[in-house]
Amino acid sequence: MKESNQVRKLLIASAVIVLGIPAIAGATPSISQIEDDAVRVSYADLNLANEAGVVKLYARLQSASRAVCGPRSLREAGSTKQLSRNKACYHNALSKAVAKFDNATLDRIHAG
Repeated sequence: MKESNQVRKLLIASAVIVLGIPAIAGATPSISQIEDDAVRVSYADLNLANEAGVVKLYARLQSASRAVCGPRSLREAGSTKQLSRNKACYHNALSKAVAKFDNATLDRIHAG
């Protein structure tokens, strides 16, 4: 849990992304728990008017979502049930974060 807290502290900045934070080591929040806590992601150094800046922002949002929602591999998650929860949390958290920016380029990147 200490390592997880250190990762969250490194994601400092000015945009608040509403994501769930695990209450105990190895636990992943349910989708209904997302929005209980927040992770801050820095983007002040990025130019969101060009695609390169938006691509970097998206990578940061993905990283924050991974940090909050836990591993996305079966080996690391420990069970298919936990893996499913982690993946659902990740996709929900990332989608909510992207929506907060209301940026057409970010929406397009997220849509794939």
